[in-house]
Amino acid sequence: MPRQQINLEPYRDDIITLYHHGISSDCISRTLESCHNIQVKERTIQSRLHKWGIRKRHRTTTGDEALHARIKMLFIQDRLTDKAMLNILQKEGYGISERTLRRLRFKALEQEQHQEQEQMQKQMVVPQSQAEVQPM
Repeated sequence: MPRQQINLEPYRDDIITLYHHGISSDCISRTLESCHNIQVKERTIQSRLHKWGIRKRHRTTTGDEALHARIKMLFIQDRLTDKAMLNILQKEGYGISERTLRRLRFKALEQEQHQEQEQMQKQMVVPQSQAEVQPM
């Protein structure tokens, strides 16, 4: 006979909040047992989070063009440190870690340098028609 499935829906918001605050599945399980007298295994918490589509990492940050532009502005124009940028971005609602910020900042810097190199190359190229014309 299969096990009876535990209804965690009434505790969903609490579980998700704890999880996003870095509490492990094991601690969430113990919290549910002590506060609500519900015995649930760590694996059940993990599979339920997966079923609800909850992830710790915010995958949207790496593809968010607005975030990339904001990082570029904060780093290149405002010349802020990583710590200051991270503080501002998190206050603005971006779910970004320090490591992701460093990676995106490095990418923005590479793009900026590449654009500068292209501009310099364009300025250095002299049109052939002007080079061939010699004053008499």
